Amino acid sequence: MTPTHVLANSSARLAQAVQRAELQLDFAGLLCELQPAHAAAWRPLIQQARDRFAAGLRAGQFDALPALVESILAPLAPTAKSYTIHCVGHAHIDMNWMWSWPETVAVTVDTFTTVLRLMDEYPEFTFSQSQASTYAILEQYRPDLLRRVATRVKQGRWEVTASHWVEGDKNLASGESLCRHLLYTRSYLRQLFGLRPEDVPIDWAPDTFGHPATMPTYLVRGGVKYTYLHRPGIHTPHKPTAFWWEGPDGSRVLVRNDMRTGYNGQFRADQLAALLIRQFGDFVKLTGGRDQLFVYGVGDHGGGPTRRDIHYIRELNTWPVGPTVRCSTAREFFARLEKSDRLPVIRGELNTEVTGCYTSQSLIKKANRFAENRLLDAERAGVLARLATRQPAPALTAAWRDTLFSQFHDILPGSGVHDTRTYTHGLFQKTMAATSQAEQHAWRRLAALVDTAGAGPAVPAAPPAQITSALGAGAGCHSANGQLSTAEQSAGDGPRPFVVFNPTPRDRQEVVEATLWDSGGAGDPPLQSRTFAVRAPDGTLIAPQVVNAGYSWGHRFLTLAFPAKVAGLGYARYVITEEPPPATPPRVRQTGLVHHCSYLPVERSREGMENDLLRVDVDPTTGGIAALVNKQTGQTIVRGATLEYAVERPHRMTAWTIEQTGPVELPAVTAIRRRLTGPHRASIEVALRIHESTFTLTYELRAGDPKLYLHLTGVWYQRGTPETGVPTLRLAVPLALTDARGRYEIPFGAIDRTLNQGEEVPALQWAQVAGREGGCLLLNDCKHGHSLTGSTLRLNLIRASYDPDILPEIGAHEVHLALQPLTGALPVAEAMHLGQEFNHPLRVIGTDAHPGTWPAAAQLIKVRGAVLSAVKQAESGSDVVVRLLNPTGRNAPAHVEFNSALLGAMTGAQEVDLLERPLSAPTVKLVGRAARVTVPAGGITTLRLKIKR
Repeated sequence: MTPTHVLANSSARLAQAVQRAELQLDFAGLLCELQPAHAAAWRPLIQQARDRFAAGLRAGQFDALPALVESILAPLAPTAKSYTIHCVGHAHIDMNWMWSWPETVAVTVDTFTTVLRLMDEYPEFTFSQSQASTYAILEQYRPDLLRRVATRVKQGRWEVTASHWVEGDKNLASGESLCRHLLYTRSYLRQLFGLRPEDVPIDWAPDTFGHPATMPTYLVRGGVKYTYLHRPGIHTPHKPTAFWWEGPDGSRVLVRNDMRTGYNGQFRADQLAALLIRQFGDFVKLTGGRDQLFVYGVGDHGGGPTRRDIHYIRELNTWPVGPTVRCSTAREFFARLEKSDRLPVIRGELNTEVTGCYTSQSLIKKANRFAENRLLDAERAGVLARLATRQPAPALTAAWRDTLFSQFHDILPGSGVHDTRTYTHGLFQKTMAATSQAEQHAWRRLAALVDTAGAGPAVPAAPPAQITSALGAGAGCHSANGQLSTAEQSAGDGPRPFVVFNPTPRDRQEVVEATLWDSGGAGDPPLQSRTFAVRAPDGTLIAPQVVNAGYSWGHRFLTLAFPAKVAGLGYARYVITEEPPPATPPRVRQTGLVHHCSYLPVERSREGMENDLLRVDVDPTTGGIAALVNKQTGQTIVRGATLEYAVERPHRMTAWTIEQTGPVELPAVTAIRRRLTGPHRASIEVALRIHESTFTLTYELRAGDPKLYLHLTGVWYQRGTPETGVPTLRLAVPLALTDARGRYEIPFGAIDRTLNQGEEVPALQWAQVAGREGGCLLLNDCKHGHSLTGSTLRLNLIRASYDPDILPEIGAHEVHLALQPLTGALPVAEAMHLGQEFNHPLRVIGTDAHPGTWPAAAQLIKVRGAVLSAVKQAESGSDVVVRLLNPTGRNAPAHVEFNSALLGAMTGAQEVDLLERPLSAPTVKLVGRAARVTVPAGGITTLRLKIKR
């Protein structure tokens, strides 16, 4: 009896012979469609071959079928071979997706080891690999493998397709982060392999969950010409498999949209017809060319190409009436595709995909936002301190790399496991330590230059018992999440100077806080019982407001709030003195009734607050906003805003996807109490219970501020399960608007979306809704998922998904939001400024009494006409790099000027790309002490400035 495996092999061989003949017949038919001028001559040959093929099948002559068909169709062979399938070997390696960091390292090392072995065995084999992070793994853990990879890169057989540090999420990362992906990846690849940006012209992003409309704008400025993607968005109306994608400024990248084939392709008998006939035919008909891309290799958990894949390529290439099938590179394919003159041009975003990822794993999203913002603050402070003191600032490249790593498309979106979150949070803590120390040290160095000699003695002269314990009190306090330590810097006896720094470009007048620590010697009254005043830079005396007091690690503290006015990218000195404050009429107040008996509450009270610009009424039954009134117009713009608790019905892939919810449930109100009563800040606290979860929602108004602040803190205990579904918490803001339209911040700008049926969409720091009657801006410090239903804007705060992480949300939560009524749609640039200011608070830096050469207040850098993205040290040399954005539809003349008396004179200005390379046609001019440049409509401009003292 013939062994079973012999019969199986024989059967497979015969099936392959039949398939080879049959698919060549089909390809010949496709050639008639592609080459209609030859169709009349070819169709009789094809019919003859089909007849002989059918006869051979009936006769059981399976082995003879390929030769029979190929001999008849031989005249078609030269044309067939003029078409090419570019087989690009690849291993999609997810960073810490369903596993921990050690497994990511092992996956990378094992995959690259396999690829190198295949290269030794098959001289024609080529391989393409993205993500600088994978090469960094080799550098750290297997430098011997990295040397072998470098050899193959030099030979042209290992194609590096890493223009970004990771294949990251581009909807949730800031525009400046995307710039840094290009900058630091290009620099790293030059260091490792000697590669120029032109050697890696591709953005390899097949698994990225959607793409913002501004992507072409920044990619082109970073040396990227091509984009390979797989997820073009379900709301994208026209999704061809190849197209030119145009950004708001007119920049274009060439896109291969592999949504039908995917990026983990396999050579399988049951898929050859799709590869060789249907997909190939559709693609070349679209492009008018003769080339198709096929990305193959086991992916997600790495692995990459196999021996079977390479043998399939060899076998398919022997078919005379089939396309040339060969190992190739993505760059070669795109270079050929680029010659097509038939590709459509697409404008706008390629969204949305897996919209649950805009909210899942809220801790990761908060860490990313805080890391991005604190890195920018630290860079700006470092540049100013270096120019002022001639001392270098610490490098933050490692912190940037950690932040960029955490933007991987399964980390930042929250579609990873528990280990994904813990590893990323560890990186975040490292970043916060680096940024907070760099920033605080820089601000303190600058504060040391400001003249504070009139603030009191540097060292008090007193008996030991009377010397205060203030200096050094509060060590490290209030420095969580990248905030700056409030440790006492003064001697604590007499006036205490503070320097308030503004890390954003516009002048700001806001209420700030300063913390005082133990002052006074033995027998002196405690801080809380003493009176203080604040002296402004012009000598004006201000009455502060006590907003907090307490005891921490051996010392008592008192936190005072007062209005401060600080120039854009400047500073102002404020001195807290112990003296009676001036009489100050409150500019913000509680509107609820006060009982004439102080020990009695007002029964069933209705609480509210107002300042000069807004009035807010709190609903006593829901704890929501009963009404938010714009006092300038008299319009009630918000009515009935509440937190909404609901449960999505059970479904699969809960971290990724959002399902329909059951009935909405309002949190139970357990208490409403007045917290602050003015004169600068007023607040109302609402205690809420959501089943086992407890939260405090604090509403706050500030003097002269057109925003209502919402602070949500609490502990979430609601758990999602496959049996019960996904518990969610949203903020719902019903707006009194007709024809409501949503506008949302995206990297480098904003986009207007017509979606208003509750579709979940991404945004960065803000969203606004405008209609005939006006509008409203919603600012956030760590959230992304928004939806608009009619005129009700919702912000997704918490989604307790249950896979792949079973407990992603249980624990403490803290969210800061603000609502600002508008008289109409706010210009995008104005909204971006407000978003920056909300996410980059004024920095209040304590110092001591000392002489200084700097005045009480000054502007250090003046930026006008554009939105500021970054102020950083140049990657080489001592120059300063300033990046500007223009989100409008018109060219914008911009102006950048440094304070020459305090920082040095601007002696040179150069326009560069995102990689800090000079442009061939710059528009920047040095006019007097300022750089003047035209930022193109919808564009990005980067300046390299030379400052000399």
